[in-house]
Amino acid sequence: MDTFGTKLRHIESTLAASDVFFGHGYESAHDEAVALMLAAAKLPAEQSTALLAQAFPVEAEVRLSDMLTARCDERQPVAYIVGEAWLAGVRFLSDSRALVPRSPIAQLLTEGLMPWWTSANPPRYIVDVCCGGGSLGIVAATYFPQAAVLLSDLDSQALSLAAENVRFNGLESRVCCLQADLLAPLGAGSVDVILSNPPYVSAAEMRDLPAEYEHEPRIALEAEADGTALALRVLRASARLLTWEGLLVLEVGETAESLERSLPRIPFTWVDLPQGGSGVAAISAQELRDWSAAGIL
Repeated sequence: MDTFGTKLRHIESTLAASDVFFGHGYESAHDEAVALMLAAAKLPAEQSTALLAQAFPVEAEVRLSDMLTARCDERQPVAYIVGEAWLAGVRFLSDSRALVPRSPIAQLLTEGLMPWWTSANPPRYIVDVCCGGGSLGIVAATYFPQAAVLLSDLDSQALSLAAENVRFNGLESRVCCLQADLLAPLGAGSVDVILSNPPYVSAAEMRDLPAEYEHEPRIALEAEADGTALALRVLRASARLLTWEGLLVLEVGETAESLERSLPRIPFTWVDLPQGGSGVAAISAQELRDWSAAGIL
């Protein structure tokens, strides 16, 4: 009879031998193997190494086989297969209504947005625009427990998952969801922090993405033109909506160079992300106001 340890090695070798892409919340065959094994056995993520010596339940074999088929043959992301994902230590429900939680902006939130948040007081009003399943806004609410958070998205399906994640994490008193076109409903000077991970993949780049991305909602990935259209709208709106000491954190990934070409006079500050990720800019409200007043934004 297989133990959890032998089963884990089998799953890991199966994943390593397949043509799967790692990066949707799990960075290696080992990480994915652990998640699939525990989900098949219907066990929580928190386990001791003593589990490895125990017998793998026979009733979990069929579930595990189906999961490996979905992963290796159909190339579904593990988060969709097991129905959950983790980001910055927070657990989320995950399915094809929204992208798998993975934005590197979460790294900055765990550090209190330092040194980019310069006010002596923590932010009180935070907006996660293009929120998808709500992961960034919920991480923000977790690390800024005094803040009220708005999750905004145009896609009703994504917003329904975001609402479920708000309830799942017990944050109904401080986090709310709103279906909206970017930041349109907000008033001038009303927001301390805007978090934005808008669709930014160009049509040409979409064709080159690994097969796992085909299971995610295209509306959450693909942007118009060279991938900068929505980012430009967020930048211009944020100049008006942020409070005096406010902050915009914007993720555009590999589209960073295209954004710089679109706004050649703006000296973007791209954040160094030691844990991985690229194309994240931290921009103060003062910078946005200055660029807007100078007509370069």
